[in-house]
Amino acid sequence: MPIDRRNLRDQVREQLTEWLADGRLRAGQHLDEGALARALGVSRTPVREALAGLAREGLIEAVPRHGFQVPALAAETVQELFPLIGALEGLAIRLAGRSLPELAAPLAEIQARLAVAQLTPRQRWDLDRRWHETLSSRHNNRELAASLERLRGRIRHYEGLWGRPAAEQESLRAEHDAIIVLVTEGQAERAAEAVLAHWVRAVRPATQWLAGLER
Repeated sequence: MPIDRRNLRDQVREQLTEWLADGRLRAGQHLDEGALARALGVSRTPVREALAGLAREGLIEAVPRHGFQVPALAAETVQELFPLIGALEGLAIRLAGRSLPELAAPLAEIQARLAVAQLTPRQRWDLDRRWHETLSSRHNNRELAASLERLRGRIRHYEGLWGRPAAEQESLRAEHDAIIVLVTEGQAERAAEAVLAHWVRAVRPATQWLAGLER
């Protein structure tokens, strides 16, 4: 039976998204359609279609006459997206209602793993992402879930943030701890305000880290 071309495109998109997430496709990298097609064992057409879809979502960018590339790291991305993600996570917390305290235990479990000293920046980034995904998981708004997934996807290449000094990392974990307390107590409004403040405070050290990369 012939392969459904639309399904093939979706499979290619899923694999490319995974490669963006695990760092195989790096920030600033030009995406060679032919090389990607060979790596995936498909023709260039589903690769081109998948790339176009990822560009529409903002996960990659189209470059006139040069195809596609993974967006370079940029302070503007941090300044625009961090507060937006924080606001949407806050909305997710508010929508959790009475089930909010049920998140306390899984959040604390991930938080304990974040405290392990030997973790790599990538491991810390992955755990931090899981912590925030868990925090915003108790709602039934599919559009909100899709928006958060898309926006988080656009900052996947900023894992180097977790290579910053230990004192800064401890400050971020302390903010997590404070949010967990509010979640445990079912204080949705205060927890929502705290997670937004958490993301807003992260803008400054993130932009400082990016400035250091440019030196």
